[in-house]
Amino acid sequence: MSGIHLLSRLEAFFNLTIKTARRIPATETAARRFGIFPSSVGPLMSAIVRMSYYLPATRRRRSGNKFFASGFCNLRELQRSICGCLLGVPLSIVILRFLIQLAPIDVPRLADAHIDFQALAFELALALLSALLVGGLNGFQVLRRSPRDVLSDAARTSAGPSRPRLRSTLVIGQVALAVILVSSAGLMLRTFANLSSVNSGYQPDHVLYAVNVLPPSRYPTPESTALFYKKVLDLLRVTQGIESAAVSTGFPLVGQYSSTKVRPADLVNPDNKAEVTADVNLVSPGYLETMGVQLLSGRTIRETDTRNTAQVAVIDETLAKRLWPGQDPLGKLINTGDPAKPIWRQVAGVIAETRNISLERTAQPSFFVPLAQESGWINFVIVKSRLSPEEAAAAVKNVVSSVDPNQSVFFSQSMSRLIRDVIAVRHFLFVVLVFFGASAVGLSAAGIYGLISFIAASKVREVGIRMALGATPARIVSLVVCQSIRLTLVGVLAGLFGLLVLGRSLSSLLFGVRPNDPLTLALTTMLLAAVAILAALGPAFRSALLRPMQALRSE
Repeated sequence: MSGIHLLSRLEAFFNLTIKTARRIPATETAARRFGIFPSSVGPLMSAIVRMSYYLPATRRRRSGNKFFASGFCNLRELQRSICGCLLGVPLSIVILRFLIQLAPIDVPRLADAHIDFQALAFELALALLSALLVGGLNGFQVLRRSPRDVLSDAARTSAGPSRPRLRSTLVIGQVALAVILVSSAGLMLRTFANLSSVNSGYQPDHVLYAVNVLPPSRYPTPESTALFYKKVLDLLRVTQGIESAAVSTGFPLVGQYSSTKVRPADLVNPDNKAEVTADVNLVSPGYLETMGVQLLSGRTIRETDTRNTAQVAVIDETLAKRLWPGQDPLGKLINTGDPAKPIWRQVAGVIAETRNISLERTAQPSFFVPLAQESGWINFVIVKSRLSPEEAAAAVKNVVSSVDPNQSVFFSQSMSRLIRDVIAVRHFLFVVLVFFGASAVGLSAAGIYGLISFIAASKVREVGIRMALGATPARIVSLVVCQSIRLTLVGVLAGLFGLLVLGRSLSSLLFGVRPNDPLTLALTTMLLAAVAILAALGPAFRSALLRPMQALRSE
């Protein structure tokens, strides 16, 4: 039974570690939602190719109308879609490998992701469907007119009122999607930066923790366990390169933390509202110093705190403010046990607030109890050293094996790496959103360029008349660019509205920033405006460089 009990403890420990090392359930859900979309690269590439054809300049319209009138518009669109898909397949494979290498370990089943036949079939079907839709729209516009009108020069002077509106709607939709994706990437970047700068209350530099679980069959009593870890700590503290060492039942951001209700002894009218739920950690002397916790008043846990001395506790300032707001908590008594069988502990010290469960949650009340005064399963050996994490881990393993050759360290990691792992999911989401945001911005730029090229080419006669009446090239450029900016502003407003609608689901992924953050939205708007201006400059300069007589004769 002892062996089964040990295995169950190890299984429970490692399951809890995996679940609580990164307590971001909403983020893990989002990682599954956003993590693997490389198969969309093919449709994206084919959409760009088709958009460049769907938004042609007037100088290609005559040949295009002959082409459409011949009844081959859908075939041409299918060819372009297939080319886009073929170009997207190798890109999908490269992007997928990049995401797998970049992603944290707790994204479910990410390592098993691959580009299979079903994904390629879905990609091809999506591309062909969009090709049929775009080709059908073009063909429908042509079928509304007779072949004679399509092939005549007069047909070139007007594309009909519905086609420019449809083109504008498509471009506005592209800009709106770009706004949502770029804003989401910016918000995720702010979240990642905020999490990286959160003060956990601990100093993670040069701190390493190691997991060690003693079998109850070999160490059945708290005394035998305490003796084992005393030998381990004595050896670690004299090991070259080790500055300090301690053991504990729990470790920040990993798990094994328990909570209990704390009641002060000096209540005038005791009631349930006076109870405060606080995280408790049983630690050895030197733990708070090893972890770099700031001591505000009083003292930390000492070697003299044993079962034969007064029961003590070191509380954090959050618990002190909840129990005795505006008072000095030193020397006061708290009950950390059952009200019917109270365990009174004297507050020996107050430390700065600590985040033990998650970096995202507001610091919860917590307190620390000497291991010598309370029985508990010790799971962690913590050292602070000038050695590298690998050398420090090897030193801990050697010491544990020297005390008992049958025992070993199951896992070790530096606290700095632990914090990076905690926020790794957010970093992964940021990279994914940056990729799709950049793709959406590129597609928007292509759409704006094509649409403005079409509008500018269809108004060559108007440009010629304006220039003949004295309009300067700068005026022509400003007219063309303003059309691009107007479309972009409409798309930005639509994207901001969409982001507002998605704000509730997006807020669960954010930390320290709101979905409607003004700075992020302003920078996104400026970025899209700059893209729109750059995309429109080419058609604008071509229109401005036309000679009036050449423009008037072109129609």
